[in-house]
Parts: sequence; C-alpha cells; structure tokens
Amino acid sequence: MNAPDDEVLDYGLIADIPKSKELFEQKAQFHWEFYSELAYLRNQIYDLLKSSLREVAAPFEFSSWQRAVKYKYSLAPLSTKGSLVDPGGRFNIGAIDPSRFPVFPALYLASDKKTALAELLGRDGPVDSLTPEELALTKSISVTVVSVSGKLESVLDIRDSKNLAGFVNLIKGFKLSSKLITKARRVGLFPVKIVRGTNQLVKELQSPKWREWPMGYDVPASPQIFGRIVLDAGVEGVLYDSVLTHSLCSAIYLSSKFPKLCFLH
Repeated sequence: MNAPDDEVLDYGLIADIPKSKELFEQKAQFHWEFYSELAYLRNQIYDLLKSSLREVAAPFEFSSWQRAVKYKYSLAPLSTKGSLVDPGGRFNIGAIDPSRFPVFPALYLASDKKTALAELLGRDGPVDSLTPEELALTKSISVTVVSVSGKLESVLDIRDSKNLAGFVNLIKGFKLSSKLITKARRVGLFPVKIVRGTNQLVKELQSPKWREWPMGYDVPASPQIFGRIVLDAGVEGVLYDSVLTHSLCSAIYLSSKFPKLCFLH
C-alpha cells in the first residue's frame, strides 16, 4: 500500500488495458494514414516545394560555433552517426523505420557553448537538486566541446517567417479525406492540425515536442519531413533557435554533394 505522501504515477482497471491497447493501435494507424495522405499531396508539388526553399536560401559563414559530444566520441566530434539513431534529430530522420522512411544524417551545431551543452543533455538548468548532467546520467568531465568554423553556400533561416511564405502558399490548401477526418474524430484526435500560415509553420518546426510522433507512432515529425525537403532541394542546412536557450543553432547536411563544409579548431 502506498504511503499517504507517495505520488501516484498512474492508475486504472486491469479490464481497461485491452481497450487502451486497441485505442493506441488505432491512433498509430491514424498517424500513419495522416502522414501518407500528406506525403501524397506533397509529392504532387515536390519540385515546387524544393524551389520555394532553394530560392530563399543564402550563404552563411560561421566562426567558433560549438559542438558538444560524449567523451567516447571525442576522436570524431563531427561524426553524424549519432543523428541516425532512432528517432533521429529535429531536422533529420533516424532509424524510425528505414524500410518506409530513408534515413539521412545531420550535423548539429550551436552558436555558444551553453547551448551546445544544453542540446546534448536535453536540459538548460537543474531540476530540483539534480544537474542536467546528472539527469542525463553523464559526468561533466565526460563531455567534449569543440569549436567549429566554416562557410556554407546555401542555408535556410527558418526564424524569419518570410523565408517560408512560398512554401506555405503551396501547402496551405491541402485537404484531408473525409475518411481520415472521420477516423480522427473516432480516436479523439480531431481537429487535425494542418499548417495554414508561416508563423504556424515556424512554431511547428521549433516545437519542443517534435519527438512524440517518431517515438510514439513510428512516423517522422514535421521538422524531420521538412529537413528531407531541404536536403532534396540542395540546401546545405537549417538555422533555427534552440528551444532550451533560444540561441541560434544549425543543422548541416554533410554529403558527397557538400564536401569540406566545416573546419575544426
């Protein structure tokens, strides 16, 4: 029996477990169908979507940006292998379900050391008496921070909503099937959120809850899908604000098309 001051994490009836499992499976199926419908609509105008991003991308030079990695990766601090681990990163798809969603890596950098550490550990400050390092089961001496400088020919700054206007104009008219809307009502996910404005897209791309879709339903999140389009457009990276410190961060796409992007100091 719980003590009076014990916190109850969850409760319910054993008889409700099958119903909860069935509802979860229905929600997972809905997310897959929702993704599929939007993917079909995007594919109809994919070249236009890529062009809309390519047109607003601009050169970007950065100096003494920071990257924090666990010490065991310090011999290869610019490796992007970690970004491929399920669920991936904010702007790249990891091993969620490679048979359905091809993986692609990204190199994540921050404009300052504090942000680089916060992004690595997933927190900017202590919780109760625990430090971010303790919450991440990491010792501060087990983290390596390196300084990176470089120049990119084309980067998309999503902090400026004007850069997304052309993209949003192409997708704001998307309509879902009545069948999918009915299913959304049945599983309690109505109304279904569709991007209709630039500010809404910026908010979606920088959502702190982006991991919910890939980790909960094995479907890429909106910023991961957006990152795929950015990469396919031939744009070398994305600039965005950290949701932890609100400082500038970047996701850089390293591939054979974009050699020698960064110089390590």
